Parts: sequence; C-alpha cells; structure tokens
Amino acid sequence: MTAYCTPQDLIDRFGQAEIAQLAPALLGQVDTARVQRACNDAGDLVDGYLRPRYALPLSAVPTILVKLSAAIARFELHQGENRTPTDQVRQDRDYSIAFLKDVAAGKADLGITNTGAEPVEDATAVRFKPGTTGIANEDLGAYRWGGPL
Repeated sequence: MTAYCTPQDLIDRFGQAEIAQLAPALLGQVDTARVQRACNDAGDLVDGYLRPRYALPLSAVPTILVKLSAAIARFELHQGENRTPTDQVRQDRDYSIAFLKDVAAGKADLGITNTGAEPVEDATAVRFKPGTTGIANEDLGAYRWGGPL
C-alpha cells in the first residue's frame, strides 16, 4: 500500500475548510486518520494502474502522481454520509483515472524509468539545441575540420 498524497497535500490543494468539512474532527480540525485512509485507498487504485509498467514501490514519486491521487482521495472523501461528489470533483477523479489508464497502456509517461526511478542523463547522448532544425553551421565546421564540438 502506497499513499502518493498526504492529508496535508489535500489541505494544500483543496483548502482546510473543505477537508475539515469532509473529514471533521473537533473544533473545525481535520480527522487526519480518515483523510489518510482516503489517501491510502487512492494510492491502492493508482498502484493498480502502475503495476503493469513500473516496479513498485516507486523510488521517486512524480508530482503528477500527487495531483492525481489527491483528486481521487478527494472524491473518496466526498462520498458517504449523505454527500455526493460535485461535478468538478467527479471530473477531476475521472481525468485522473483516464490519465492512469493512458499510463498503463503506454500512451502517457510519468517521466520515470520502469524501475520507478528518475531517468539518468546519458553524457554520451546526442543533444540538440532548442529551436534548431539540425546541425548548426559552427558544429558542422568543427566536425569537418576535426575541431572540438
């Protein structure tokens, strides 16, 4: 079980008032145990989509996973006790799941390797300058005359 977001992430993204209303404790505080349970449930759902492509647990958690799992956890908190999720909350959850399906299908990328780590830059890789359409003249001249690139 991996939680990709924390109760504080939900408070930071959606506000203390909303999270306290969804998971109330005494004096307007947040029932962090209930919010953590929603975060854990969201993490389990995320893992279900990531498991086919990535070794879990991930060694680096991309920011996009925090955002997606927070939206799913928020949806979970909006259910029950005579509450129904708003259209926006439902759309955010649906977007998150659609993106996770794309990740599982190989149509979207999290910016990490299959082992769950951030990719390491290869010093021997070919690099291009942004905005160029090919090899710059000064680089071509250096190549032709054996000079440094």
